[in-house]
Amino acid sequence: MKLKIKALTNNTRGMTHMAIRVDTKKTVIYLKAVSNTTGVEQWYESKVNFTNSTALSYFYSGQYSVVFAGGLTKSTNTDWV
Repeated sequence: MKLKIKALTNNTRGMTHMAIRVDTKKTVIYLKAVSNTTGVEQWYESKVNFTNSTALSYFYSGQYSVVFAGGLTKSTNTDWV
């Protein structure tokens, strides 16, 4: 699996990085967060599969919040940062 990874600017949700797959036609958006209360790393992914062109648009603009609209779940794909 080949991921494109981006560091995010500081935000209130504690999201530090986002990633998308670039080796498939559709991809979920992966998020890494650090808990604001415990400092523990957390890994999430969108429940929605985005086309690569849409995912790239969100990726380059750093729009991680689009994941919340379709829902997110804990990810088993961890340690990519």
